[in-house]
Amino acid sequence: MRLPTKQLINKIENLSNGLTPEQLASFLDIIDAMTALVEEAGELKGDSDNKNASLSTELSVFH
Repeated sequence: MRLPTKQLINKIENLSNGLTPEQLASFLDIIDAMTALVEEAGELKGDSDNKNASLSTELSVFH
């Protein structure tokens, strides 16, 4: 399920309003870890796209 950015922010704010300081700290740690995973996945996808483009170029040389 993909939410528009404003809706996602509202849901995160509503969820975090009911948390204790310790729970909020853990919640924010999870959000940070998820952000890092998304960034890493984007970098891996970029690397994969670059490799695929290089392979296509190399293969077209042989045709």
